[in-house]
Amino acid sequence: MNSPRQRATMIDVAKDAGVSFKTVSRVLNGESNVREETRQLVMSAAARLNYTLNAAARNLRVGGPQIISLLVQNPSRSYIESAHLGALQRCHKIGMRLIMEECEGGLAEIEAMIINSSPVGIVVTPPLCDDPELIKMLDDKKRRYVLIAPCNPDSARASININDEIAAQEMTQHLLSLGHKRIGFIKGHPDHSVSAKRYKGYSNAMKAAGIDIDPQLIEQGQFSWASGLACAEKLLDLPSRPSAVFASNDDMAAAVIAAAYRRNIHVPNDLSVVGFDNMQVAAVISPQLTTVNQPIANMVSEAVGLLTDQTFQSGVRSKPIFLDHHLVIRESAAPANAKVAT
Repeated sequence: MNSPRQRATMIDVAKDAGVSFKTVSRVLNGESNVREETRQLVMSAAARLNYTLNAAARNLRVGGPQIISLLVQNPSRSYIESAHLGALQRCHKIGMRLIMEECEGGLAEIEAMIINSSPVGIVVTPPLCDDPELIKMLDDKKRRYVLIAPCNPDSARASININDEIAAQEMTQHLLSLGHKRIGFIKGHPDHSVSAKRYKGYSNAMKAAGIDIDPQLIEQGQFSWASGLACAEKLLDLPSRPSAVFASNDDMAAAVIAAAYRRNIHVPNDLSVVGFDNMQVAAVISPQLTTVNQPIANMVSEAVGLLTDQTFQSGVRSKPIFLDHHLVIRESAAPANAKVAT
């Protein structure tokens, strides 16, 4: 079920955050006598290291702290860290324990985890949110759950979403407004429903601008840095390369910038690069990445809050919730260079 690597400990969190073990313990136990700046430092380190309370939670006696389970299965470590951080912060705020499960095993292992830990609610992230067998199992066991960005949000199941299609359309329109016409696109993992929505948004914007999409400018990524690099190398080695590349997440966009650097292609003067998610990497690479802000941590935090809402528990509140997105304009996109724009 969980990845085979050794679990992080509170000592690891303390080292990463640069604070004492005692401080970490106070933060993770929800004590109030900790500065907010220090609290955020510890929580971010815990999320970054994927620190979980699995071992302790599974041995909790009846009547002990209630548990929220976060199910993840994503090739992007940045996504997992953001989801973990959102859940961890909300759980500590409301006095819940968190179990994060990296679901690499089958349905039987997920079911065993749920039986062993008996969570009061479950947050299901992509692509697990679109697994019909998993959803049926949760329904059959009458478990409370909230889906993060399912393919078809409906009133039958609670979900937290953004409008991926519109967001991708807006980002493509931004590139078009800068004079770009040959805009490459790197798709996300085919098992993630948001991948198709983001490609559709890109396609809609190109069509509205009267620009035919060159099939050579479309590459299939996997939401990982390595897949983004492979796709970027193909795009940038074309005889008529794109003047801009829109990658379906920030990890892949960062890889495009790396591929351009290796080819002495200057970003953004010779190539504009944009991404999606607004992960930490977007602000720390050079040039800083223009991207779509998808509030992943907030989405998961809202899901945890919904799971503990009394109205939701009574089965009344289940309609999809959509959070706002926006473009974050930074340094990686600029007006098209006339030599490569057409």
